[in-house]
Amino acid sequence: MLFTSFRLGPCTLENRLVALPVFSGYARPDGRASELLIEHYASLARSGVAMVVVANAAVAADGRVAVNNLRADADEFLPGLERLASAIKRQGAVAVLQLNHGGRFAKTLHPLAPSALDAAHIPFHLARLKEFMEFFPLEHRFGLTRDFMQRVSAWNRSMSADEKESAVAEFGEAAGRACAAGFDAIELHGATGYLLTQFLSGFSHKDASGSPAGFDERIRFPLQVVREVKRRLPDGFLFGFRLLLREWVPDGIDLGEALSFAEKLAAEGVGYFSPSVATYHSMFLPEVRAITARPGYLREDSLALKKRVPVPVIVSGRVLTPTLAEELLAEGAGDLIGLGRVLRADPRWVFKARSGRPATACRNCNLCLRGVVLEHGFTCTCWPAGVREKADFEQRLLQRDTAKTLWIVAGARDLDIMRTPVAAAGIPARPGTSTTVLFLKTADPELDFDKNVAGFTAWSRALWQRRGIADERLSHKVMAIQESPESLVGAEMTQGGFGAIILGRNHLELWRERFLYQQRAKAVSLIGTHPHWSKVLVPLDLGLASLFVLRHLEQSFMAHTEFKLDFLHVIQGGEARAAKRWREIQKILGWQAPVPLRMVPRTGDVAATILNEIRNGDFGTLVMGKRGLSRIKQLLLGSVSAAVLQSLTTQTLLLID
Repeated sequence: MLFTSFRLGPCTLENRLVALPVFSGYARPDGRASELLIEHYASLARSGVAMVVVANAAVAADGRVAVNNLRADADEFLPGLERLASAIKRQGAVAVLQLNHGGRFAKTLHPLAPSALDAAHIPFHLARLKEFMEFFPLEHRFGLTRDFMQRVSAWNRSMSADEKESAVAEFGEAAGRACAAGFDAIELHGATGYLLTQFLSGFSHKDASGSPAGFDERIRFPLQVVREVKRRLPDGFLFGFRLLLREWVPDGIDLGEALSFAEKLAAEGVGYFSPSVATYHSMFLPEVRAITARPGYLREDSLALKKRVPVPVIVSGRVLTPTLAEELLAEGAGDLIGLGRVLRADPRWVFKARSGRPATACRNCNLCLRGVVLEHGFTCTCWPAGVREKADFEQRLLQRDTAKTLWIVAGARDLDIMRTPVAAAGIPARPGTSTTVLFLKTADPELDFDKNVAGFTAWSRALWQRRGIADERLSHKVMAIQESPESLVGAEMTQGGFGAIILGRNHLELWRERFLYQQRAKAVSLIGTHPHWSKVLVPLDLGLASLFVLRHLEQSFMAHTEFKLDFLHVIQGGEARAAKRWREIQKILGWQAPVPLRMVPRTGDVAATILNEIRNGDFGTLVMGKRGLSRIKQLLLGSVSAAVLQSLTTQTLLLID
């Protein structure tokens, strides 16, 4: 049965296999679909499944559950959603967008919830916190504990009637956008402990007396959402429901209530169910982890659901083998087979099922879950090391929006420095590039401010036109310095979300070098006056920082033929080992033609070796990465880039964290 076709509402599925929604953390921080996210779901569609469900698109800005959460709450996200739907459908799979509001798990200072925190549940929360912390390495526990306590302290009020009405409308509007973007169906996220679950659960939804609200009251809001979604969609448009069957918390959802709710949903027109169990309040408990570690752990509950509702059911729960999948279909536990982490662990699961070859089994090590909770993005121990490193690198790269560049002009000297080719080359050469020129108005007697600003503005617009960048991608802003430039620039950078900063070198203004080294996850250029600006030395330690350096150079200096780049590695662990690592890095970056790497032995410490190379080669520009040491390690061990910075004079330094 596994490879027979199936009619799901208006959609014909080529087989019975569905890629379940598993949160990836691959969207851009602003909620747009990234190339990484689109390729991730396109690859799932290429795997041979008949339907792909895109996980967790937020229906509201205050409903996001992570920094890298896909969003569907405004029309500005439509272009990315259209590309995402198209990428899935091009591979022959049905494209489904899951819609969600995080409720009290949302990443916001004032989360929405049906009720305030029940004080009687505080002992349960504290016990759960202990189990939750033991799930993570020691170095992450303090930050996670702080985050947990901040979240819980914000669960201090119930949603107003207006807030409920707005949330219902937001689900409906997002459903309309999903349809407009070209998705074949939408799925409402009613599991994992998010807003729809919170209303249904007596654990989180209380009446005025503090007791669990009655069943009819608890299902009222989710049913309003379903009706509004149905109203916003064309007649016959498919929409499903991710349904929580067991919550395993005090006063929580049990199977009986879940099945009664499912009957109500089916009567409202829900086209399929995708059952799930456990929420963030219970999934880390040892007894729950023991249950969800079993292959086919949703077997009995899915069968019970299938017997109660007249619509298709996607049965899942660690369906590790095609044999188990066939058994579940044969016994009526479901109409379709949901593959979540199983398919991520082995993207060739479907191919192997067709050919009779054994698939790589998900180890249930929960590295993927740890990564998502820590906002490091989805990864899997079953992937080859190079694939894991590439995924980690690409996800981290999303936090570095170097296409948004801030030029800082803080004096007469800067006006000349910023006109040099090395400054202009710092603008990433790729679609979506935007630059803001920030003029800091000072009492500098050498600067005829208004005249020079006008001249520089005209020059920069002409440069943009020569490079084929649209005028609207360049803006100019004037701010008077009323406090330290460091604070003002820092605030502007944070507010504007800039990933790249370019400022001139001036040894009389120490704030510039301080500012350069304080930035995290940024590319900061300190432009000098060295005459050999086109000779660029790029020291590489061949670690993660080197990947960020090289990707940035791809989009800046390497796009300009006048720059001559010399990639350098100071040998510390053997030349053969370094050469092998250099080949791995080029593969991760997708470079087709090999690029030479010059290897030199250490002469003293690494910083001294690099400085010696700069002097001997008369390099005018230096590009370096920060190794990402903790503050304690930097204090104890020092930093190569900091030591080099202190010894430079007129050279340009591009420092990438």
